[in-house]
Amino acid sequence: MSMKHTAKLVVAAAGLAFVATSAFADEVTLNAQTALPTQHALSQSFIQNFVQPLNKDEADGVKIRLLGGPEVNPADRAPQALQRGVIDMLFIPAAYLAGLVPQAQAMMLQNVGVDKLHKDGAFDYYGKIFQDRLGAHLLAWSETGPNSGYYLYTTKKPKMKDGVVDLSGLSLRTTGAYRPMQNALNATTVQIASGDVPTGLDRGVIEGFGWPTVGLASIGLANRVDYRIEPAFYSLADVVLVSQRKWDRLSDQAKTTLQKMASKYEQTSIEQITRQNKRDIEAANKAGVKAITMKGDAASKYLSIASEAMWNRVGQNVDKDELSKLRNMLYQQPQQ
Repeated sequence: MSMKHTAKLVVAAAGLAFVATSAFADEVTLNAQTALPTQHALSQSFIQNFVQPLNKDEADGVKIRLLGGPEVNPADRAPQALQRGVIDMLFIPAAYLAGLVPQAQAMMLQNVGVDKLHKDGAFDYYGKIFQDRLGAHLLAWSETGPNSGYYLYTTKKPKMKDGVVDLSGLSLRTTGAYRPMQNALNATTVQIASGDVPTGLDRGVIEGFGWPTVGLASIGLANRVDYRIEPAFYSLADVVLVSQRKWDRLSDQAKTTLQKMASKYEQTSIEQITRQNKRDIEAANKAGVKAITMKGDAASKYLSIASEAMWNRVGQNVDKDELSKLRNMLYQQPQQ
């Protein structure tokens, strides 16, 4: 082989190495965690509809490294970890952020649909709130809409008052997502970790709990309760947040890639939650869970109690003008 030909090969190899190195250097990896356990149905929606599709695309220039769930940073500390730059991305139920972002709790009251949230400015409004309060960029508002929400489950049949369930005499495990509703229905509320629910039920510390419309069967709680109170109330509201400092350093291409995938994810997550809700209801029914279903005026009254209790809770932490603004953006009064 001539020296001239060898030189050409070396130059060509160097060029290929430069291209490969440049491509590698341009690719950004974001360290992410879920506030819920990764096996939770809602975390799985994030993983299957956002993380995995993004990572499968070899040409997009951005990847997600999923570090895990609350074992990485406990759910109540994960937002601060995002602020400090310990993680770059966080998937978390909006209700978990209420202590730092009081307006976040109102997100579960939206009943206008994710398309309208974007079209009419609610998404952008919350984007500014998360930036100001958490130093975070709101990337997605997911698992929200029809067929999402929450049920109350009990081991004892609740009393009824004027056609609506009365939880007086029952001790229910609570979180910020359920406390206003449970208090309005006269329950005794008990704060314990979600992982302690089975033990709490076995020991009689609690006689029920609130739970999303998905995930009950998958974590083994379907055979530990006897009654499901219907209809479901509120909407699920999860958010994907990116550290604002990290977001600002991303290339335009990376931002566009993430935004496009987030938009798809918001839609596919609703479809997945709808399917999962149906499967979980069937599994719970098979396990012997009986539905206590309010209909007509009684159902409307029940849902009104739930929404007003939460709006009152939000109103304790934001001023009157902002409460009115949030309500106008997020909530459409159901027709009787």
